Amino acid sequence: MQGNAAAPSPLEDSPAPRRPVDAGGRRRAAGRALGISALVCCTGSVLLMIVSGLLGPSSTEPVFGSARLLPPWFWTAHPPDALVCALVALVLVLGTAAVVTGLAAVRRGWSPRPRTLLLCGGAAVMGLLCVPPVGTTDPLNYAVYGRMATLGVDPYRTTPWAFAQGGDPIGHLALAEPWLHFPSVYGPLVTMTEWAASAAGGTSMLRTVWLLSVLNGAAFVATGALLLKLAGPDPARRVRSQLLWTLNPVLIWNLVAGPHIDTLGTLFVVAAFWALRRSGAATGLMLGAATAVKITLGILALPLAWSMRHDRRRLAAAVAVGVLVVVVGYGFTPHAVLNAVRVSGQSAVGSPWPLLLRKLLVPVFGAAGGKAVMALLEITLMAVLVVLLRATLPLAADDDIAQRAARPALVLVAAYLLGTAYVRPWYDGVAWVLLALVPRSWFDLVLLAHTTLMTMPFVPGLPYVLHPHRLNVLVLQVGYRIVPALQVLLLLTVLCVYARRRPGARPPLLLRGTRRAGGRAPARGAAPPAGPAVLDSRRDVRTAGARLTLFFDRRRR
Repeated sequence: MQGNAAAPSPLEDSPAPRRPVDAGGRRRAAGRALGISALVCCTGSVLLMIVSGLLGPSSTEPVFGSARLLPPWFWTAHPPDALVCALVALVLVLGTAAVVTGLAAVRRGWSPRPRTLLLCGGAAVMGLLCVPPVGTTDPLNYAVYGRMATLGVDPYRTTPWAFAQGGDPIGHLALAEPWLHFPSVYGPLVTMTEWAASAAGGTSMLRTVWLLSVLNGAAFVATGALLLKLAGPDPARRVRSQLLWTLNPVLIWNLVAGPHIDTLGTLFVVAAFWALRRSGAATGLMLGAATAVKITLGILALPLAWSMRHDRRRLAAAVAVGVLVVVVGYGFTPHAVLNAVRVSGQSAVGSPWPLLLRKLLVPVFGAAGGKAVMALLEITLMAVLVVLLRATLPLAADDDIAQRAARPALVLVAAYLLGTAYVRPWYDGVAWVLLALVPRSWFDLVLLAHTTLMTMPFVPGLPYVLHPHRLNVLVLQVGYRIVPALQVLLLLTVLCVYARRRPGARPPLLLRGTRRAGGRAPARGAAPPAGPAVLDSRRDVRTAGARLTLFFDRRRR
């Protein structure tokens, strides 16, 4: 029987052919998974913001008055400080994770509809408008400055404390630090919006603040829509613009959940870059309006003017209109400039400068001398950062004038944010919109770290003593010691990036065209690639071959 057994077929012994590994498919699947994770984290972060607002007055939500039938709605739950701090901390953790995973998903091919992301951001804003502002007391000051304007009191000469002594209902609720003893430092356009909201809200603090929040939320969504137009046809760039702004929970916390007038200024900055493609007069008008919100935004006139240097007629129109808007606006409110200058000499919690001043400069140079030396060091550091960032931030991916102007603007703004002693997390809004206009780079995560770190000292939001005592000590240690040390690490990160690579440098002739947008340039002194095996794609191989042929043709001639 054994002799009659059939011999095994050679096909049965041979191993089954392996299926080719679809690396691209796996990459896209990983991108989809990361993208879904980013949306989940973003949704969770926004929902926690809404919950913190629904809980009512707490260590993160000021007292705005009694609730009404119309929004915003809230309960008077009196949540403990520990619960509120945990909610806000989780908001920041999920928000940071949402931005990191979203950017990683885009790099792996995740490509959702950008307009859908914009609509999702709009839905988040509408949800937050249903609850009172959280995380800041600034809306109280906006309301009281508007109340002063409606009653004929000069908000640039009267402090909220002095106004409250007259028994005004709005002034009584606005007795909150840190701006209790400061007149308005905002531009004339902000005072106009505050006056309009106060005129419509009457003696209701809650209604006045809600109207200002609606204007702020509309400005936030409009900024996202303009960024979508500025992003051009590239799908990855369009998605990136929404992830950096509209669906950035860290920004939503600082600009929407805690409404600040910086959102309005950022809208006019983006509008100026959008108008840069069309009209010099419109560019000057929008930048003038941004300066009428915050005078410091006028520094962006330098990169915008430089981008128009080849078109003198357009440049002249922009300068004429911009100067006219600023002169007329601040001509009626000259004390706004003086108040802003006085405040600029202060230091913010979370910055390393106050620690340096207290521990080193004051003991060596005295109080007045220490402040003077610190101001000189700030200017020096910002100048150094301009040099470092200019050498390391990526060049514009195409010849679009708005994107070419965004890079030097980002250099100036980022150098200020990283180098000055007086900075708040909501000041980063302008840097985020400029970051959305340039190719992706290492600075994406640096700016995210800066905004998150500067938000931590303001957790949970109100400048009150927290209970239990251990919680209060922890919050103070984070704000005055841990965050300043981490800010120093961010400065060292910029220095290390400069030491390792310079993406702005032009590559050698044989490698031009093989470098991808936002990619890494060959290091100085490094040998050129040995052959096409090190290149990334067939297109790179063909480009390098053409460059090589051109090189030898020139040598023969």
